[in-house]
Amino acid sequence: MNFPRPANKTASLHFLFHPLALGVMLLGAPGCQSEPPEEAWEPASGTVERELRVANSLTTKALVLNAISTNPPANDLVAGGGLASLFHPITGNSYLQLQLRDVDAQSFMSYLVSCALPAGHTVAWKDPLTLTTRTWEGKAGLCPQWEFGVPSDVCKNRVSACLLARNNALGRRVELSMRGEDPLQPALFSLESQTRPVEYDPDYGRVPSYDACTTAQSGVGRDCGWKGDFIGRCIPGQTVRLGAGGRAPDQCMTGPSLGTWSGARMVLRVCEGNIGCDSAGTRYLGQSQGTCATTNAAVTFTCPASGFFNVMSAPYDSTLTGNVAVAVETGTSAGTLYRLSEKAVYRLREGAYYGNIFDSKALATKVSVEESGRIVGKEQTIQGSVYKKMFSCQAPEWSNDAAYASHRVCALPESGANCAAKAVGDCVNYNNPLASKCGKEDGTVVVGDGDFEECSDSEGRTWMEPITVFLYEACGLTPGTSPDLCSWRSTKK
Repeated sequence: MNFPRPANKTASLHFLFHPLALGVMLLGAPGCQSEPPEEAWEPASGTVERELRVANSLTTKALVLNAISTNPPANDLVAGGGLASLFHPITGNSYLQLQLRDVDAQSFMSYLVSCALPAGHTVAWKDPLTLTTRTWEGKAGLCPQWEFGVPSDVCKNRVSACLLARNNALGRRVELSMRGEDPLQPALFSLESQTRPVEYDPDYGRVPSYDACTTAQSGVGRDCGWKGDFIGRCIPGQTVRLGAGGRAPDQCMTGPSLGTWSGARMVLRVCEGNIGCDSAGTRYLGQSQGTCATTNAAVTFTCPASGFFNVMSAPYDSTLTGNVAVAVETGTSAGTLYRLSEKAVYRLREGAYYGNIFDSKALATKVSVEESGRIVGKEQTIQGSVYKKMFSCQAPEWSNDAAYASHRVCALPESGANCAAKAVGDCVNYNNPLASKCGKEDGTVVVGDGDFEECSDSEGRTWMEPITVFLYEACGLTPGTSPDLCSWRSTKK
């Protein structure tokens, strides 16, 4: 097995997770997670690359009890044909159309298409509840052939892993970094060299400042018409300075100009963490529409406890356009780094997800919509996993991996019921390698991203298409639980 224990174990662990996502992103206390090594904080150069950061907000209940995937006839139909023709608004399959009366089935299909098809590809369908034509949008591109043809077994396994990675019991929209390997598409799971802020708050939805202004507005205080720049890292409690052409407001006489701008006059806002903010939001750290008797923006702020911040920019006049090249003050006690890579932001390895949802013979129950429109089977309680061929393993960094796994994949975690997968243990066990569920903790196609590969299930079968999830914050998918449940550390005892 390819996982000898390194002398400095943490050196092999840190890269960006996103999750699926999905996935499927967090609100955990900063004190319940250990810090990765310093090399993880190095800023990346170059342009933003294709990436597989996705949101995770498919509820576990919708994943395990819906009239498509947990309906054997519907499951067989979806697995056996092209999505575009099966769900065509006029000529699509009538049985599938009936099953879409279940809104959880609609949600499931939205995530399936998002996992399977590339960005820019859509599947049109007719909403049987409103009789309107709608579309599901692709994103991850894990199985492009499914749009018009029958998916291969490899495709189904990879999409299944994506769906499982992007679910959580509360349906929280949390940004995830999904990592894996496809030897035929080596760039499919490439990481972003520079990572932009997240536009959705898990508790409140889309941050209003990212929406376009409906009327002309001006000034730094408005909460519309902003866009995300990038994410930075600093030492908590230290003073950070950055700008887009201005001098820091506390260094008007001695400080250098930081960054540049072009086009219309620009303003800046700084927020805590990886999620953008409004001017009165809890993550707000500072903003500027000009400093030192100029219209050039710069901000001075105290590095937050999390050690992460992100920058937003906007034209002073919302009707105009412009751009910024933000620069940070370096060589100070804050140790500020900016334009962090995906690997540096999404650095907490959660675990691996694998198996096959699209096997109608491996379903523990059935949900269906009758001709009358009545939905049958939604209120069931199934002990264990509804999908008998779906599995998860946990990264060795979790202090209470079994409890965390239950909360992550079960709709009723306290009783271990209505689960989307069977948790099989540690992906890698350094103390007892024979107990490890995965043969590798870093695949060879994308080296250094920390993806678990060649992962086995409870019956000893090896799955070659796992997806490994990385998080920004340990407790984001399990808010309100004991910090001990989502405690993440750099070594496994």
